[in-house]
Amino acid sequence: MVPRIVLLAVVVVAAVVPAGPAAPVAEVPPAVVISGTPKERGVAYGKQFREGIRKFLDQEIYGSFIQKPSPKDEMLRYAAACGEVVRKECPEIAAELEGVAGGSGLGFDEVVLIALHEELYHRGVLPKVPHCTAVAVGPPDTGDGKTYVGQTWDWMESVAGWSSVVEWQRTEGPSLLAYGFPGLWTGAGLNSNGIALTWTSADLGTKGLGVRVGLPSYVLLTHLLYQKDLDAVEAAAKRDKHAGWFTFVLGDGKGNLLNVEGSPKGVAVERGTGHMARVSYGSRAMTKTPAGEPVKFQPRCQKMHDLLRGSAGKTDLQALQTFFTDPKCEISVGKSTIDMMVFDCTEKVAYLSRGPSYKADWKAFRFGGDK
Repeated sequence: MVPRIVLLAVVVVAAVVPAGPAAPVAEVPPAVVISGTPKERGVAYGKQFREGIRKFLDQEIYGSFIQKPSPKDEMLRYAAACGEVVRKECPEIAAELEGVAGGSGLGFDEVVLIALHEELYHRGVLPKVPHCTAVAVGPPDTGDGKTYVGQTWDWMESVAGWSSVVEWQRTEGPSLLAYGFPGLWTGAGLNSNGIALTWTSADLGTKGLGVRVGLPSYVLLTHLLYQKDLDAVEAAAKRDKHAGWFTFVLGDGKGNLLNVEGSPKGVAVERGTGHMARVSYGSRAMTKTPAGEPVKFQPRCQKMHDLLRGSAGKTDLQALQTFFTDPKCEISVGKSTIDMMVFDCTEKVAYLSRGPSYKADWKAFRFGGDK
């Protein structure tokens, strides 16, 4: 099979509120559609994003993490060890990464190292950036009966404007509309079965937390989005093969919500309905909250819960866009909110925009853009 790369047309959705003066950041571009075998998809992706992948590696991996605290050769040894776990646990993704390496002209270990960005963050000493706000809401809290999963992407301002959407057309399982960065091919996304995943970094409020050898968070979340339903997602997550720290928020088109939280010590899974919000940990297991007592959420997470409770029974796409975009809602965190997204799990549409500081302009992405 010959891999195909095409551009996917997008539908422009007006910003919910004025976002102020635009910063010099490119708008969300049309999506790239990639098909073929796993390795062919990886090769096509590697060639398409070759320059950006190499720039991300040099700037955001080597430039940010070498000697902070680990030397380059130690980082690559860690990547090689994690790569062996990827080959064993996620052979399809390993084949994709082999293709990315070939298409971009990098080594396999270097491509895995890019995927380990989150784990390197927990190993190194870098200035803290705000954690993202991840949310899922479905019936009975939605006014239109749909399920939405979304987040603010709060990250390094140095990569503002770098993200894009890739439609991975798979024959092995559901296809995927993936939000990501060069080399980090999936940061969040929506699959063609209506499962969406967003997430936020997590920690226990201490320094020197460390990581273990295992699946990089970006590999794991891709693997979860490749599953056919939330039962399969839960089973895959409970294999407990991950390397680091994360809080995943998922939903499906039927209103089922799922929270998967991990640390090098294990994984916790919680189901939910109505609404769910996370900034760092929020499960009873990870927050060590006894049954019958309310979970103490991070302040911005609590604000998100308050907004969702206030709109219960009438929350919809526009409401979530407003929560992310309107500064009065206090969810976005200035220039560190480089992107925003809402996935409609019921209609299987992804809505993305740059952050409010970069001129909010929501665009809709759908599957099958090459037809």
